[in-house]
Amino acid sequence: MGGLMAMKRTVLILVGVLILCDGAMGATLNLRATWTANTESDMKEYRLYRTDGGRSLIGVVSHPIASYGFSVTVPGHNAGNMTFVVTAVDRENNESPDSNASILDAAPPAPPKNVKKR
Repeated sequence: MGGLMAMKRTVLILVGVLILCDGAMGATLNLRATWTANTESDMKEYRLYRTDGGRSLIGVVSHPIASYGFSVTVPGHNAGNMTFVVTAVDRENNESPDSNASILDAAPPAPPKNVKKR
């Protein structure tokens, strides 16, 4: 139980977003989550969750790897925000509290205003 109490909070960062649009059908977002590896000696793995609209496990990564690439399909053009967190898990399967949330705005940008044709 000491591992759970001593686990350091993990910071999650989503990097590199590539949007492959498929018109009105939506888009596939290719994402890479990265975080600072926990330095405790009894670390086993990290778990990445999507937490908007519920809690879904995205993937499990063995320690000391501190990144995970994944894809998310976004329906239509008004997806809104997606929220992700990561947790650290020790060899006794104690899971840390969630990292700070990393929020991705998957809504398309607004069209430019005041554009003049030449």
